[in-house]
Amino acid sequence: MADREITPSACRHCGIPEREHAQRWKSPTGWHRWEPPTNRQILARMNMRRALRLESK
Repeated sequence: MADREITPSACRHCGIPEREHAQRWKSPTGWHRWEPPTNRQILARMNMRRALRLESK
């Protein structure tokens, strides 16, 4: 996720947005389809995105 925009609703396992996902490999999960993130993951991603935006100002 470091080289792309942080998307709060991205896959819970790999952080790739649903429209770009298809089927992916992520250790230790292995091959998986997109799964919705947990509420805790969404909040953490929103906070990371906000912190990065504040740093860039």
